[in-house]
Amino acid sequence: MTKETIQAITEHYQKTFELTYEMWKERNRLFVYLVLAAGIGLLLLSLPEINIVLAAATIKWLSLNDQSVIDALRNYFPFDVLPSMALIIIFYLMQRLYSTNLSVLRNYLYLGSVEDEIRAELKLTPKKVSFTREGDFYWGRRSLAQNISKWLYVIIIFIALMPFVALKTIGDFVSQNYIVGAIDVIVSILTFVYLWEYAASAQKLDVAEVPAKKSAKGT
Repeated sequence: MTKETIQAITEHYQKTFELTYEMWKERNRLFVYLVLAAGIGLLLLSLPEINIVLAAATIKWLSLNDQSVIDALRNYFPFDVLPSMALIIIFYLMQRLYSTNLSVLRNYLYLGSVEDEIRAELKLTPKKVSFTREGDFYWGRRSLAQNISKWLYVIIIFIALMPFVALKTIGDFVSQNYIVGAIDVIVSILTFVYLWEYAASAQKLDVAEVPAKKSAKGT
């Protein structure tokens, strides 16, 4: 392999790392947004007085002065729709968290494989640590806390989602709002499907080597 080819591969490696790092930051933000959305949804359900606060905030934000409009907002605005909107937002965030996390894990596996190729072309000995950042250098120093962190994230998401989803769907059927209840059940099921896939992908891809490469070694 020529010097120009090796340089092109190393530049590609660096750009891929930078892209992956940006996705890593986005994944972390999505996790926070998801937990916050679940908390806000739970507040909307458990504190009826929150509607008064929301109405006051809307009046101030829109600078409303007409008393008839203010009264109509307070009396007729469908605040009951807000928890359902929160559930849809939670579904979107869960789907985005799953897809972003999947891309991050795949990219880190890819970077580890590219490192192996670069080291082979540069004829680096095993004692050299160059181009092992996402491979041996990382996995050789990975702590127990890092190993279980993916499961802690899954548990936290489940704990954040379950109270809101349960109260929302049960409340729909108790109030005999069957159409909204059916929709909420569907959205909730899809949300937990993505949570399951999030956990499954973390289990499969948060590993030192590409799964296909592992199976190839075993044959």
